[in-house]
Amino acid sequence: MNLIGDIQGNYRTLLALLKKMPDDDPVSVGDMIDRGPRSREVLEFFRKHGKALLGNHEHMMLDYFMGSGNYMPGLWLMNSGDATLNSLGLERSGTLPDFLRDFLESLPLLLIRDGLLVTHAPVHKRWSLEDIASLDHLERSPLEQSVIWNRDDPVPRDGYFQVFGHNGYRYVRAQFFDTRFMIRPESAHAVCIDTVRGQVLSGLHWPSRRIFEQEYID
Repeated sequence: MNLIGDIQGNYRTLLALLKKMPDDDPVSVGDMIDRGPRSREVLEFFRKHGKALLGNHEHMMLDYFMGSGNYMPGLWLMNSGDATLNSLGLERSGTLPDFLRDFLESLPLLLIRDGLLVTHAPVHKRWSLEDIASLDHLERSPLEQSVIWNRDDPVPRDGYFQVFGHNGYRYVRAQFFDTRFMIRPESAHAVCIDTVRGQVLSGLHWPSRRIFEQEYID
């Protein structure tokens, strides 16, 4: 499985990264859209290939078009939503196509498989896996503690290695988390693969835990 960090509309960069990785199913940890120029292509790619999780940017986009009231008006646009509108050829007052709305609404909050836990943001120390697996997690959790917005470092989860994105404003390279004195991929309990600060798209191959990188080329 090829787990891909926050792509943010950088479709050509995504394709270049995947060429470096093993031939395996791609999984986006969310934030496929905004900032970069090709959000439409990224959304279309994951609508047809692999899997994707819900990120805070997709959540803000849905809120913008559906009027759910989860965010202050215009917050998505303040977070580079216009780049996605331009890529989709939509006006600010436009309507989200049904097929795209259905795709975004179908995105899960987490992926659990054989000792692997994948979310967009790290799981807050307050929440159990049962809490975040609940369908109403975003309604019950303060958004800043949710698995799409939490900024805290991950805590160890017995039996699971956690992969997440979202916190790339801190990192220029993938960041492993280890309770031991030396941080090693093989003993780490989590990794952040959002590396936007370094203008690099990062991916992790599971189960090898090998990191792959591609500088932005979009």
